[in-house]
Amino acid sequence: MDNEIFKDYVENRYKDQMFYYSKPAGKNQKKYKQFQWVLIIFSAITPVLAALDGKWVSLQVPVVLISAIVAILTAGLKTFQYQEMWVNYRASNELLKPEIYYYNFGVGPYAEEGIDKETLFVSRVETILDKEHINWPVVKKLHETEHKENGVEESEHETKVQQDHS
Repeated sequence: MDNEIFKDYVENRYKDQMFYYSKPAGKNQKKYKQFQWVLIIFSAITPVLAALDGKWVSLQVPVVLISAIVAILTAGLKTFQYQEMWVNYRASNELLKPEIYYYNFGVGPYAEEGIDKETLFVSRVETILDKEHINWPVVKKLHETEHKENGVEESEHETKVQQDHS
């Protein structure tokens, strides 16, 4: 593989994908943890309020509202799959991350004599990316389908996502 083509691949594909997987991993982790904390707090408050109902003031309405919020948040977590997306993005990022070091230091499969290290690098990175795309959560696939139905190609969407993160 030509050295310039390889450098271009590393800069414009590998590093872009590292950035692409890193940012949504953090974003989904943050959303998941926020949802979880609110759920923990509201779930803990609900039985306390129910036990205090009628002691000084009627707490029936707040108990019902907080219970409804807990149900909505639980459904939101299940529907939007923040934890699953966080784990998938992080896993892909962690699989991609060491590949450049394996290449640079000539370890693992890169240590074999007579091998085209650049072609092997591209092949291994693309295999990781292909596996990640196959394992996308249902929500991610639905999101992708919506964009196609709205006339937005995925590459256009990825470009917009990357611009939004810049």
